[in-house]
Amino acid sequence: MNFAIGSHLGKLLLMFLLVAVMVGPSLAADLVVDGSFENQKNGADLRKDSKGSDWYESRKDTEAGSKLLKLSTKDIGGNATQKAMIKASPELNTYLSQRLTAAQDFIVTVSFDIFIKEILPADNRSAFIMLGNIKDKKGGPNSTGKERFVFMGFENAAEPGQINLFAREGSTKWAEKTMVASGLELKRWYTINIEANIPEGFYTTTVVGVTEPFELESFYTKGRTPDKISHISFASWNDGAGTFYVDNVTVQDQ
Repeated sequence: MNFAIGSHLGKLLLMFLLVAVMVGPSLAADLVVDGSFENQKNGADLRKDSKGSDWYESRKDTEAGSKLLKLSTKDIGGNATQKAMIKASPELNTYLSQRLTAAQDFIVTVSFDIFIKEILPADNRSAFIMLGNIKDKKGGPNSTGKERFVFMGFENAAEPGQINLFAREGSTKWAEKTMVASGLELKRWYTINIEANIPEGFYTTTVVGVTEPFELESFYTKGRTPDKISHISFASWNDGAGTFYVDNVTVQDQ
């Protein structure tokens, strides 16, 4: 072997190894598009379903219900960037949804910022967070129990100005919901992280800076939980109305 060539190849290999060490492992691809909402032109753009991976209003509970999903450009709690807003209605359902760039059946991690302005007291539950699919093809993704893997929401706490984060595990009824974090504040941004283990049927959730990871059983109906996650949704219902904002959404595979 020519020693000059061998030496040159050795130097190239060394340089490649040094670059690999400096760069480190490749980052997981984000499975949502425009999680910061900065590419949304206006509320109509946010609500529109472009049939790919994009934000849209998925419930379509009349035109009025869809228009309760808005694009906010105001400074909300110190956040002056663009963000999604859902306005409370005791008569209408509104969903902010996105189909993931690829359906997942193993482990996914989710992070988002949420700001609860108001939860109407009549039903005392809203700002629902759901990770699931669109199996029944009715009412959009995560619209029925059998489509939901992660099923969380907020309620007013006993102390005025405070709220609780809760989850529904397994096939539990509302009265048996699990308290995840109590005594949070209305009108304050929180970052929530979720890691969902789809094959094992459980997930952990963390309110960053407030709680340690809290393990929860996935929601299911008739003994079955979704085996694939294809959509993320945030919602306000006619029997669970609230006004809230969402920003900085990421979903990544493992």
